[in-house]
Amino acid sequence: MDKKNSKSNKNIHEGHRKRLVDLACNAGLDNLSDVQVVELFLSYIFPRGDVNPLAHRLLDEYENFANIISAESADLQKIDGINERSAKLIYLFNELFYYYVTSRMGKKFVVSRKADLVDIAEDVLRFRNTENLLLIALSAGNIVTHKRRINRKSATEVGISMMDVADFITNAKPVSMAIAHCHPYGSAQPSESDKKSFKEINEFCQKCGVCLIDSFIIGEDGVFSQDDDVMIRKYFDIEAINEMF
Repeated sequence: MDKKNSKSNKNIHEGHRKRLVDLACNAGLDNLSDVQVVELFLSYIFPRGDVNPLAHRLLDEYENFANIISAESADLQKIDGINERSAKLIYLFNELFYYYVTSRMGKKFVVSRKADLVDIAEDVLRFRNTENLLLIALSAGNIVTHKRRINRKSATEVGISMMDVADFITNAKPVSMAIAHCHPYGSAQPSESDKKSFKEINEFCQKCGVCLIDSFIIGEDGVFSQDDDVMIRKYFDIEAINEMF
């Protein structure tokens, strides 16, 4: 391609990006098509060039924007046009989203009821596609002082490391705490391993002089409280859906 044609294509792409940004700012993302939203997002990953074909390939593979940014880096690299760097940047956008949510909440979040802790756990864990553990520390005034999320990097690995809990208590020095973990693509009902871990952690916290408020499990069907031994927030009934097929 000669320099004249290269410059012409560059101007076309830059003009398209500017129109897309203006449209998003003036009309809002809700009024953009799925392809336009993914294009806009990809413009942050790829500073130059036409990303429209890549946007189509990603949507063909992952169906929607949420699935794209939730995909694992190694899986993204299977898409033509995505290298290791761009895959990592796409993956990190999901992490930035959760960081934004927790930053908006702030450290001085006062917990007045158990449902407040469920809200925090949902914000951090509900849409994860790998098992994640969340530890929440509270002060004497029921103020959330520390939160730590640990990614197990697996959709099936279950279990809470006592070492993680001990390290968190040592550093956060909570008066009370809550723990939560997610069951990606499964029910919030506790497994035998979950029940055993909850008992062990509760006993460990008592020895440390820390009150364990609850252990929440977040699944596709809702949120389960291990302390109350009941589903305390329901999204839908998995068993009823399974009976339909």
